[in-house]
Amino acid sequence: MARDYDIADKLPILIAEKTGPHFAVGDTCYSHEEDNLSYNPDGKAIVARENTVSAQRHENPEKAYLNCHTDITIPYDELDKITVIRKDGTTEDIIADGRFVLAGTEALNGPLDR
Repeated sequence: MARDYDIADKLPILIAEKTGPHFAVGDTCYSHEEDNLSYNPDGKAIVARENTVSAQRHENPEKAYLNCHTDITIPYDELDKITVIRKDGTTEDIIADGRFVLAGTEALNGPLDR
C-alpha cells in the first residue's frame, strides 16, 4: 500500500517498521526502566531487560545509556537472507528470498502473499 500510493516516507515509524524486519540500534524503547514495573493499558507487564551497557546505571549512569535509538527496516521483498550464526559456527536461514523459511515460521508468509 505504501508503495502503491507512494506514501512510505509519510508513514509513522511504528507503522513503517512493520513493513519488514526491524533492527533497533542504541537504547531500547524502555531504557531507564530496568528497575521499574511498567504496564501496558491491557495490564500486561512491560519488562525492560538489562544489558552490558545499562548494567552500568548504578555506578556510572553517564555511561549506561546512549540516549539514542535508531530503527532500521528493510522491506521483505528487498531481502536476500537473514541468517543466524551459532556459537559453534553452524548457520540457519530465518528468511530467504524475502520469505520466512525457518521451520515453524511459514505461517508468517501469509500476509506477504496477500
